[in-house]
Amino acid sequence: MGSAVYIRYKDHVLFRNLEQPIEEAIERETIGWLSKETDEILLVEHDRTMPNLQVASGQCNGLIILKSCILEIQPILLQESSKWLLNSQNAKGKGEFALQPKKRKTPKNGTGANR
Repeated sequence: MGSAVYIRYKDHVLFRNLEQPIEEAIERETIGWLSKETDEILLVEHDRTMPNLQVASGQCNGLIILKSCILEIQPILLQESSKWLLNSQNAKGKGEFALQPKKRKTPKNGTGANR
């Protein structure tokens, strides 16, 4: 429990007002931390409160996935860090982070929502 994982799974499909509904489950994927397991389900947190003495624990978001729907599950190795950064285990460069805030989300030519 508590380890980071990649999971590929079949998701249930909700349909409404369709002439021809989809007849098979959709394949999806997620990354998160395993926080609970039973004979039937895995609970995967993909957003959680950092361990902190001043903040109450228990704040999280995630998925409950039926084990019968899991197609693939792989452990994710995270680099140990006192700052809890989600770096890859074998970083190629000093600036290789999960999130790269310096990259622009919109082109410089002024198009997009942030003009």
